[in-house]
Amino acid sequence: MDGAAPLSPTVLASLRIPATAGPAAADLLKALVGQTLEATLGSAGPDGVRLLLANGKELTARGDLPFPAGSALALKAVPLPSGAGIQLQVVRATPPPASPVLQPLAQGEAAPLLARLLQSPASALQPLAALFRALSGGTAAEEPDAWATWLKEAFQSLADPAASPDEAAFHRLQGQEDSGWFEVPLPWAAGAEPLRLWVEADRDSGEDAGSEPVHRVFLSVPFTELGDVRVGLEQRAAGLRAKVWLSDPAQLESGRAALEAELGALGRPVDLRILPLPPQAPDLRAMAGGASLSALG
Repeated sequence: MDGAAPLSPTVLASLRIPATAGPAAADLLKALVGQTLEATLGSAGPDGVRLLLANGKELTARGDLPFPAGSALALKAVPLPSGAGIQLQVVRATPPPASPVLQPLAQGEAAPLLARLLQSPASALQPLAALFRALSGGTAAEEPDAWATWLKEAFQSLADPAASPDEAAFHRLQGQEDSGWFEVPLPWAAGAEPLRLWVEADRDSGEDAGSEPVHRVFLSVPFTELGDVRVGLEQRAAGLRAKVWLSDPAQLESGRAALEAELGALGRPVDLRILPLPPQAPDLRAMAGGASLSALG
């Protein structure tokens, strides 16, 4: 940048306050030369980036920073050549702490739930712990009713403040947005990846759709024979779209007709596709945030 002070390897980014900003810039330079300024990064506006100082004052500087609002910054003030103003060099940046409400999405909720089930569960979790023990091992994984019962009870427990105080607030917030994210351990698959499920609802944007609701479900689940399987479902006025991803699609081709018939029992036309799952496919959490489950294509 022409007229800018050179950046050293320890400088992460920089902002500037031009001399034309007024006498305050000169006064600031005199006060801060050779010192480190502690500030909190505020929002960006048409006049520049807001910096909230530790003494309660506020500065506006020009430039862009690759840090989220709320980050704690350490800035070194140095003069620009030819008296052009001040450069604020960012020598340390600490991002704001993540909201505890978002921990289930950021760090997962299956492992904490499993730990609570296995380690002296609270009274509100004891029914789920008993169900977990009953379904562990054996042939439960082959019984559709066992899956339905376990998932229903696990989802309810994660949304119950008495059973899951750290996760329930997150699920209440999701419910207000017509969406939901759940991650639960599977009793019959100790040590395996958990089942992950994302659901959302909105309105069909088609011209002839009126107020027809659109429902989407996206899940990932590990199977002993098939490996990691991803399933995406979208139900709208035009019918039901379903996509299944797995490492070897040929393993499901023999059961395609039965799967289509089962989906067709919902009473709408079915478009089923069985696709290969890329070896380095991201975790479902990285995909669920896409607009309208963009992974469905």
